[in-house]
Amino acid sequence: IYPWGNKWNSSYVPVVNKERTMRPPDDVDAHPDGASPFGVMDLAGNVYQWTNEFVDEHTRAAIIRGGNYYQPQGSHWYEPQSHNLHTHTKYLLMAPSIDRSKGIGFRCVVDTVQH
Repeated sequence: IYPWGNKWNSSYVPVVNKERTMRPPDDVDAHPDGASPFGVMDLAGNVYQWTNEFVDEHTRAAIIRGGNYYQPQGSHWYEPQSHNLHTHTKYLLMAPSIDRSKGIGFRCVVDTVQH
């Protein structure tokens, strides 16, 4: 399952970047066909979305969803893609402070007012 339906369509997400240097993410409205039925843009393929955090006595990780356009080749340090809305991956957080990544973001959301 993807934001737009049950079949993967690469034209609904940013072009994959396999280069050594990470380019900026695409504009939020650059792929309107990839929107959810509710009109939410970029739920898959632009930047991972930090949705939760995992902590135990040894590890701290961000739970990320949605996949990322940045897929450097030859590096095992990057997470597998999780474009499907039923999947996620963990981004290991190395420091007790906030870690940074140009490929991870978050959304600010509010409930709509019911009239």
